[in-house]
Amino acid sequence: MRMLCLLVPLAPLALFAAPATSPTSTEMALTSADGFALKGTLTLPVAKGKVPVVILAHQFHLDRSGWAPLVERLAARGIGTLSLDLRGHGASTMKGGVEVAVSGDFVASAKTVGFDQIPADLVQAAAWLRKQPGVDGRRIGLAGSSVGAFSVHLATPEVKPVAVLSLSPAGTLAFGNGAREKLKGSVLQGRASTLVLASSGDKDAYENALTMKDLPGVSLSLLEGDGHGFAFFKDHADLMAVFFGEYLTYHHTGKNYAAVMAKPAANSGNVISDKTLAEKKAAEAPK
Repeated sequence: MRMLCLLVPLAPLALFAAPATSPTSTEMALTSADGFALKGTLTLPVAKGKVPVVILAHQFHLDRSGWAPLVERLAARGIGTLSLDLRGHGASTMKGGVEVAVSGDFVASAKTVGFDQIPADLVQAAAWLRKQPGVDGRRIGLAGSSVGAFSVHLATPEVKPVAVLSLSPAGTLAFGNGAREKLKGSVLQGRASTLVLASSGDKDAYENALTMKDLPGVSLSLLEGDGHGFAFFKDHADLMAVFFGEYLTYHHTGKNYAAVMAKPAANSGNVISDKTLAEKKAAEAPK
């Protein structure tokens, strides 16, 4: 069993000033088991009771700000977010008082920064999150992009989220020998409702998506082209928000997301395509 280190904020938490009807954002910090000072932003919508929250893990060489389109849409649905700067990225580059940041080389960065420890960082973040006022610890989601997506899958068994969003799960080389078997095993053990988006021209992400094709609770959206990670926000951000809305809130839209996603094209298992996404959008349109 992995031992979690004490999560000690590096600075007092402070709320940003915001109108009463707007979400409130809190800067947070924790120290990873191996000494990385990790930073993030907890955004909670105004609500009378506790709210569900999705933990967000971005892709390589970007930072937490890339999640803005989804953060906004989730807040509008009464869902909070914890956006992290992953180790070596953004404001999370200090390790034991020494700067350790990613370079333009993914493989070298994975080794220097320790990308294989990102799942453990997410487990720590979830433990911190469940202690925060206003957060419903029973309704936690995970969302990741690229190496962040691979990481959320590996973290799922310990975080125990209700739902997982995976955008272009990639970075397989960062997670050692047998990484795809670890991926498959974690998805099976985690038992979360999972939505995976990947492009046919994005080799690593596409192959990882196919690894999860027939697993219980997993819906795949295999798209044409070579779009990767945050590029999917342009056409599919609303779908992502609907996905979390269905699984993390008690006031559903009236449509069963899982049932729609399970409606496959001929002989395609649980794979959905641009066509089935369009059909879903049409089905949810006001009559």
